Amino acid sequence: MSGPEADWLAVGRVRRPHGIHGEITVEIVSDFPERLAVGTEIGLGEEAPTLRVTVQHVRRHKGDWLLSLEDVHTREDVEGWRGLWVFLPAQERSSLPERYYYEHELIGCRCVATDGTGLGEVTALEDGPGGALLKVAATAGEVLVPFRSPIVVRVDLEARTVELDPPRGLFDGDAL
Repeated sequence: MSGPEADWLAVGRVRRPHGIHGEITVEIVSDFPERLAVGTEIGLGEEAPTLRVTVQHVRRHKGDWLLSLEDVHTREDVEGWRGLWVFLPAQERSSLPERYYYEHELIGCRCVATDGTGLGEVTALEDGPGGALLKVAATAGEVLVPFRSPIVVRVDLEARTVELDPPRGLFDGDAL
């Protein structure tokens, strides 16, 4: 995304309408679900917010959010929203926990070994059974790298690099 919409991040995806009064069920994809609160302006759209609405009521429902929105009163008002992303304004970097990075900040970063050898480029950040994984496009193919210390030594967002100390064989295809 570019321009003013680059300041918005996807935090959920509309699953379906709920009931007859315009509520929507939203799958949560945010590490900070508490940011969605009454009075918050959210964006809805496919790749960027194209519609802006204000949250009137929010509650958890079977692991998802259940939202009521201002000026939305019927199921028909929200029927066409299935599959749209729910966006919130991005948090300022200074308000994020230490060593927390947004996926969009990591995508495109060059991965280098501690000796400076190029290892590949970050293409995604995924959830794995043991925590977050960097998906790295390397010469030998796609490599999933645990996004934790001591493997991830340093992330330098200004230089667009992620310094890694991978276990032997991880980037040779031997560790799979």
